[in-house]
Amino acid sequence: MLIVDAQVHTWSEGVSTGHHRRDPIDHGVMVREMAEAGVDRVVLVPPLWDPNGNAYAVQMARAEPEKFSVMGLLDPARGDAAERLARWRDQPHVRGVRFLLNTPERLQPLQEGLLDPLWPIAEAQNIAVAVLAPGQLPAVRAIASRHPGLRLIVDHLAVPRGAVGPRAFEHLPALLGLAELPNVYVKAAGVGDYAFDPFPFASLQEPLERIFDAFGAGRVVWGSDLSRLHHPYAQCVEHFKHHLPFLGQHDLARVMGLNMLQLLNWR
Repeated sequence: MLIVDAQVHTWSEGVSTGHHRRDPIDHGVMVREMAEAGVDRVVLVPPLWDPNGNAYAVQMARAEPEKFSVMGLLDPARGDAAERLARWRDQPHVRGVRFLLNTPERLQPLQEGLLDPLWPIAEAQNIAVAVLAPGQLPAVRAIASRHPGLRLIVDHLAVPRGAVGPRAFEHLPALLGLAELPNVYVKAAGVGDYAFDPFPFASLQEPLERIFDAFGAGRVVWGSDLSRLHHPYAQCVEHFKHHLPFLGQHDLARVMGLNMLQLLNWR
């Protein structure tokens, strides 16, 4: 089974913020941790705190294209954002784009319509788009409905930052409602951090099973968000591989890697 981590922040500059680890995850650290956890490939998502995050991720992917691919960041407030997105696929190893809509300041481009010209470009060019948008699922629904060819990935299952235990899944009915839109996918990244109980996080089985029942195994991707994990990387892998009894081997292979490869056209 090919294990593809759908989200890891790597960086060489800047100081990490919030709940992320302070020691940088650079190229050498990433390769070592992948080997220890049994991860074959990683989608690099540059963090905001590294001013050269996109460039560093591309550098890693260029050095080891069999291991790394990039879902880059694009500032929608830039005047040339639409032009840059139209040329997105010209960048070697950059296969998708991510927008963060998880703070009042980061929400402004969405509220001011600055993202509106970008959705049809991503739709036309078949660029997968990940959105970190807790509390914004009605907006995600509207975007996905207006652009049925746009493949939208809802990051972190739309769990609010810092939410743990039952509070982490209070929004679950709204998330499950998005499953009726076939172009919406969900990213289950670092979900062990949402549990009060230790590995293997038995409390997460019920909400995860509901998510898989709604979206199907073909529209869920696994990821770690390694820099903020509070448990070992290997446990993040093992949780899905061995402790979700409702997932058969075929479905597990899709969730743990094949879905993300298909979304990014990463052969």
